[in-house]
Amino acid sequence: MNSIEAKKDTAIRAASRETLKRAAAFALAFLTLLSFAGCARRDPVDPYEVVDITGGSEAETAAPVTPAPPTEIPTEAPTEAPTPESTATPEPTFTPAPTKDPSVVTRRVYLTFDDGPSKNTPEVLDILKKYGVKATFFTVGRFVSVYPDTAKRIVEEGHLLACHTYSHDFSIIYQDPDHFVADVAKWRSAVKKAVGYDAGAYVFRFPGGSTNSTIGGRSGRKDYLKAMHKEGYLAMDWNLGLNDKWLAGNKDHLPIEEYLWKSYQETWSYFKDKPPLILIIHDTEPASVNLLERLIEDLIAKGCEFGLCDELTEDYLM
Repeated sequence: MNSIEAKKDTAIRAASRETLKRAAAFALAFLTLLSFAGCARRDPVDPYEVVDITGGSEAETAAPVTPAPPTEIPTEAPTEAPTPESTATPEPTFTPAPTKDPSVVTRRVYLTFDDGPSKNTPEVLDILKKYGVKATFFTVGRFVSVYPDTAKRIVEEGHLLACHTYSHDFSIIYQDPDHFVADVAKWRSAVKKAVGYDAGAYVFRFPGGSTNSTIGGRSGRKDYLKAMHKEGYLAMDWNLGLNDKWLAGNKDHLPIEEYLWKSYQETWSYFKDKPPLILIIHDTEPASVNLLERLIEDLIAKGCEFGLCDELTEDYLM
């Protein structure tokens, strides 16, 4: 090889080395650039791949992430067996029921209505239903015939349909015991016709009370009582009342309802501790009907319970 060829060979070798250096530098630069861009892809060898946080192309769907292995390998030891002792059950707490005021004495009151049925009686029945109170109605037979639907309602709603004679005519019933008994029998027939069966209770009240002067007072009533006992009846007077048939007692000229209320309070103060407590109201008197709700609420506040007169086993006479 002459000198010229040797120089060419040297130049070629030098150029080749330079090319290789440039290629190596280019490859290094490319790999470095690729390492920065590699955050957008996952290493196919690594099973726990890095999530793409670079906001790469939406067209690229990320591969499902494989969950990381547990930090602790489960042991084969079983869960601790439950102990035989049961878990303590919390004790329930209850609000104690209010205790009854010991100063309030429970009394049984027999609420009674005389001289009906009348046009006012349905209102009375509505009020009794509102308060869940039962009452005894001492009815007049001729008015039972006039208001048969009301008489039937009295029975259907659990009240007592009792006897106040058929006519309530003193000139008829107080002629003698036989006339009295006959008038009562006529009352029972009127009840059967109105209600559809023998719904009349064997409890009666003397028109005017058992001490009225027409009958002859306490001594004159004896024969009437004997005759009625023979028919199976018990007699019921009263000890509580509104004086709604004795307006002559309103000597202070009070408004009618005020007078009735005052009369009720006075009789209560006299007889509250002398059972049985039998309260007389006339459902023929609008003022008495107007006071009925107030009256019931007052009796309830006084600790009273309400009963029917057929609970009583003997006459109650004043």
